Amino acid sequence: MTTPNPPTGILRDAVPVLPKGRVWGVRDYHTTLEQRAIAGATMNWGYVAMTVAAAVMATAGLLLNSPATVIGSMCVAPFIAPSRAVCIGALFRQSHVLFGGLVKQLIGILVISVSVASIITAVLHHTTTGITITPEILLRAMPTTRDVVLSALIALSAGAAASLALVTHPHIVETAWGQAVDAIIGVEIAISLVPPAAVIGIGLALGTPAYSRNALYLLLLNVVCLDLIGSSLILALWGVRRRHLDLEKSIRSAVAGTLGVVPGFISIGSTVHVTLLGNHEALVDVILRRQFGGEISGTLAANIAADIAAKTSCRSDVTVEVIPVLTHAGIPR
Repeated sequence: MTTPNPPTGILRDAVPVLPKGRVWGVRDYHTTLEQRAIAGATMNWGYVAMTVAAAVMATAGLLLNSPATVIGSMCVAPFIAPSRAVCIGALFRQSHVLFGGLVKQLIGILVISVSVASIITAVLHHTTTGITITPEILLRAMPTTRDVVLSALIALSAGAAASLALVTHPHIVETAWGQAVDAIIGVEIAISLVPPAAVIGIGLALGTPAYSRNALYLLLLNVVCLDLIGSSLILALWGVRRRHLDLEKSIRSAVAGTLGVVPGFISIGSTVHVTLLGNHEALVDVILRRQFGGEISGTLAANIAADIAAKTSCRSDVTVEVIPVLTHAGIPR
């Protein structure tokens, strides 16, 4: 059901002229970013297991002086999600997301990865021969000025790539192709985190604290370049702001208030999608589930648009799809 003459002046069959310099015209874009950041800041056993696997592979590769094995460890390291949580949490000024992502990231690299590398190296050192410092280890344990600068550039570019994937092709953020891109970028992010973390543990196990200290400094530099300078800067330059997230939420809140008085309204399964076209314009698509039977006012979409304008000062083109539902309550409440 749509209003024949939307009160906003936006024609649904016309191509809107979107302001430049922002991510506009993508459904639920800022809310999706927030949800991904919250998920990325949440610790779970899958993250722990993947981190352990990456640390085992990285330790083995470093001790074998095998670059291919070290690269393999980067393919399974799950550090892109907490890194994005840090930068998105910072831009949206959500401290619990920012610190949640940072704590999750640091636990993964400074607690889990270092501990795994240290334990494996100590066991191998006492049970086998040939466990010693290799050139791959020295590259992170005794980096030259050139190594440090290039490592920082790698971290910066990896963080920038992670954010560019969200803003240059925003329509693929939640598609299978977008997930494939994330997997590739995750390898680049792990380059800056997994090997230095493993070297810290190896240095501790082999009694070379200077190596561990140097690797720690390199790791912390990479974290700063990756999370804050590389990732957050790109999103900020593309105009990702807290006020756009707040606008999406305010529009949904206004729609929810209008739908709440619709006869037979069923909240479960009803959805509201918001597509921002600018700072004061939006497309709103509502899927309304309600009890079967009865009539709905033909002005419902217009009423929703009016409530949105009154509560957010945002003009909107509203479309309402009504789905009649038959229900039966058979479970005691």
